[in-house]
Amino acid sequence: MVEKSLLQQVKLFGDLKEAEWEELSKITASKEFIEGDILFSEGDASTEVYMVMKGEVSIQIKLAPQLGESTVFTARPFDVIGEFAFVDAKARSATARCTKKAVVGVIEKADFEDIVKRFPAIGLNFYRSVVCLLSDRLRRMNATLRETYLRFAGLEM
Repeated sequence: MVEKSLLQQVKLFGDLKEAEWEELSKITASKEFIEGDILFSEGDASTEVYMVMKGEVSIQIKLAPQLGESTVFTARPFDVIGEFAFVDAKARSATARCTKKAVVGVIEKADFEDIVKRFPAIGLNFYRSVVCLLSDRLRRMNATLRETYLRFAGLEM
């Protein structure tokens, strides 16, 4: 179980009532990882969302077999990872590798859906926050793609 005070710093659930925070805390498992541990791998099936409480986790994608993996995001305390598979139940689109000893909060989709039935505000706040999170990540990815394309084309901004 992850302490309510830590969960409140994640910015994934917005402004909840005391009872809602308590319920959320009950379904959030705490897991520890050491440097080099894999939390999940690209292509894995999964129904969990992860919240980094301490340490760092790199999100890596395979570009091509000969190039290995490239880090596209480094999650630090109170960042959320694994939200894609949590929301759409498709295979993981990246690998999450612990780069500094980490403590991570983990919520299973089935447990989450159960408390959302009893506390709809948790689900509303969560999905609203996930949309904002994904929007921000997509904007950053667009900027990176633009810069990469211009560099490849020999143009400068």
